[in-house]
Amino acid sequence: MLDCLIIGGGPAGLTAAIYLGRFQRNVALFDGGASRAAFIPSTHNCPGFPEGISGNELLIRLGTQASRYGARIISGIIERLEKTDDGFIAHGAGGVIASRTVLLATGIVDVVPRMAHLREAIADGCVRLCPICDAYVRRD
Repeated sequence: MLDCLIIGGGPAGLTAAIYLGRFQRNVALFDGGASRAAFIPSTHNCPGFPEGISGNELLIRLGTQASRYGARIISGIIERLEKTDDGFIAHGAGGVIASRTVLLATGIVDVVPRMAHLREAIADGCVRLCPICDAYVRRD
């Protein structure tokens, strides 16, 4: 049985996995592969990276750090959770997992404009989705 099942492989879920791993908890993180952070060409909103870091690089570094502390990162989606007397049973990603606790770090879903080549426009910085990440950069 896990101490904590983390659902969501973005920065929040990976940061939780780092801390829980450092606290020597038995942790697994399920990553559905759709973190909106992967779209960020360069963020200056992450402490420790004053020159900025791409979303993909940030996800890679966080995943590497979480793994170093023992968190298991699993590609896949949890489709259903059941509450039990001992915690939770998670169904999905080809199996069943028991955990005392579950941390949901599933993020948000953007309402994006309908336009051709949206991903490229985001990568080029022509379309901005996050006021927290982008407001300072696009000020004035």
